[in-house]
Amino acid sequence: MTKRNIRILTCAVVALGLVCLSAAAAQMKERAPGYGEFVNAMKIEDFNARIRELERIKAAYPQAKFLALVDNALNGARIAMASSVEPILELQKTGIQSAVGIGRVLVYYYSSMDILDHSNLAKFDKSRVTRAVLDYCEEGLRVARDPEFLKALLPAAAKVLKTHVVDLYIPESLAYLNEGQAQKALDLLDRFKQEGGLADKVTYYALGRVYARLDRNNEAFDAYFEAARENYRDSVESARTLYGKQHGGVQGFDALLEAKERELPFRALSYKPTEKWMGKTALAELFTGSECPPCLAADLGFDGLIEAYGPKYLAVLEYHLPIPRPDPMMNHATRLRAQYYGVNSTPTAFFDGAKKNSGGGGRAVAEGKYRQYSEEVNAFASDAPAVKLGVKAALKGDSVIIEFSTDKAGPGADFNLALVQIEEKFRGGNGIVFHKMVVREFITLDEAALQAGSFAISLPGSEAAAAERVSKYEQEASFTFPEKHSRIDRSKLRVVFFAQEKTSKEVLNAAVSDVK
Repeated sequence: MTKRNIRILTCAVVALGLVCLSAAAAQMKERAPGYGEFVNAMKIEDFNARIRELERIKAAYPQAKFLALVDNALNGARIAMASSVEPILELQKTGIQSAVGIGRVLVYYYSSMDILDHSNLAKFDKSRVTRAVLDYCEEGLRVARDPEFLKALLPAAAKVLKTHVVDLYIPESLAYLNEGQAQKALDLLDRFKQEGGLADKVTYYALGRVYARLDRNNEAFDAYFEAARENYRDSVESARTLYGKQHGGVQGFDALLEAKERELPFRALSYKPTEKWMGKTALAELFTGSECPPCLAADLGFDGLIEAYGPKYLAVLEYHLPIPRPDPMMNHATRLRAQYYGVNSTPTAFFDGAKKNSGGGGRAVAEGKYRQYSEEVNAFASDAPAVKLGVKAALKGDSVIIEFSTDKAGPGADFNLALVQIEEKFRGGNGIVFHKMVVREFITLDEAALQAGSFAISLPGSEAAAAERVSKYEQEASFTFPEKHSRIDRSKLRVVFFAQEKTSKEVLNAAVSDVK
């Protein structure tokens, strides 16, 4: 498989298809001798030159722990250079044979997509492409139905497989479309839907292509538009073109797309506290990454919480981490908070500090994540607050001046201040465009500050610390961010003040103030 699909498959199957692995392993590789050379080799556009450099690195560092990455990269480069289907099939054998667990099924999906996404697809024999893809997908379906295989799966893994096995109809559909059989392609996508497939950007994009081939332009626009909100491939331009045909011009398209990007794929009902509510503000924290595919459902689930619960009942903090790939909203504060909880995968959520909820998925499962999260919040919302807190924040020049109060202060709890940006616009690889409650600074108050009852956060200081963290990451990872997002928008700030028990990490109470 190509490097891109290997990465996607890893995120799809690790921890039962719900999380992306922490940078912990990646950081080890980044510090390893030769890893920087590997990163630079992957930037070489000429595949022959890249292969030569990768082979040199492999020979120079025979004991390196990242050699599996080198082998995968070599395989991907050779696949990219293939001039026909046969060498691709030969190169894919190792990846297929080494797949384990539900990866034994999903590997056929991604191997099929390697063929269908190939830059030389137009030159390949179309009937051979169709035959290869159908063989792969039929084998994937056979494995998925094998009683012995199913018996060996954990119940949670079997549940994930049941949801995603019908994804194999998508490459079959695209193979028929490539051969010019649009109606057969549509029939398979209909079958995908009938058998409970969860439509995502790939499915909608495929539907758009099929409807367009059948000259069903209204339906093609609707499908492309669904894929466009996640900026999938050329879906935005395809939708824009069809919109122009429908309306005699593209005026209004961008506003319509932004509204779509902001739209939740489910209804978040306003929270109504019961008579048992005793004044506690719960705390929901999410560790996420803009390049983390399964973080999409978690991010949308948290967006639902923000919409459903007012800050009187729920404080929300979202920490951006470079998992599985770099995130320009990462900073010094999010790194320290991840270390505090020992977070090594995304998405990972904590509710009132003590209750952990890992895992996510695509847009189709966002409502399920929202319901899970709501249940967690509701379970804590009716607790009696162990401490009463108050907070007010105001912007004065380039500083946020925070005044806070507590009726209790003792050695058993930390009192924390988090500065969050209510929204940051960035089109991440997982499709989220408008990122909510982005943590920009995090302070654990010392005794003197707690007694003073006030604290000033220097925004230029926080920006400089974030920029330093990003710069250090770029050096370690031999990576350059095309966009920097360390600047803090002064017009969209909020402060969360909360008390957290040191031993159990249980959050005792929280208080929220918009920065005036």
